[in-house]
Amino acid sequence: MAAIDHTLAAGTDAIGTTRRTVGRWLTAGAVADTLMAGTYVAFSAVVMPWLGTKGDADFVHSMQQINTGIENPLFFTVFTAAMAAPAIAAWKLRGHAATAAVMRWTLAALALYTTTVLTTSGINVPLNQALAHAGDVDPGKSRADFETTWNIWNGIRAALSTAAAVAMLKALRLHRRNRA
Repeated sequence: MAAIDHTLAAGTDAIGTTRRTVGRWLTAGAVADTLMAGTYVAFSAVVMPWLGTKGDADFVHSMQQINTGIENPLFFTVFTAAMAAPAIAAWKLRGHAATAAVMRWTLAALALYTTTVLTTSGINVPLNQALAHAGDVDPGKSRADFETTWNIWNGIRAALSTAAAVAMLKALRLHRRNRA
């Protein structure tokens, strides 16, 4: 009988450890998704409107500097964590019927943020690279080729990553509510 009690206690502890681990991954995903949403929203609401008031040469030069400066370890860590944390949380949630709603919201966040990553790598980064290689030959043309398209797709990234953050927060809330 003592062996059975010991096994049950160990099982309960393992479940508690898994719950805490999932909670930590959900929290990390919610924080990272929120930080990325904030980054994209800040560009849409502050950076790009301010740059829009600049002349062509200043716009191109400033955006080139921003694109170089944002490529740093902190940005890449958060950018990656916003996709990795929900994926790991979903992996840890697999097979637990009691967490189906948490899993759905986590997978929704993962899909939304993955779409943000695809948009970034497929549209915004190539535009950034084209602007970086444009040089100062014709700043008016460089800006015309860049600004409108980049702003539209950054707005889409802002909306997608905000929705991902909301989904992660919903998953975290449900996870915390479901203490059973």
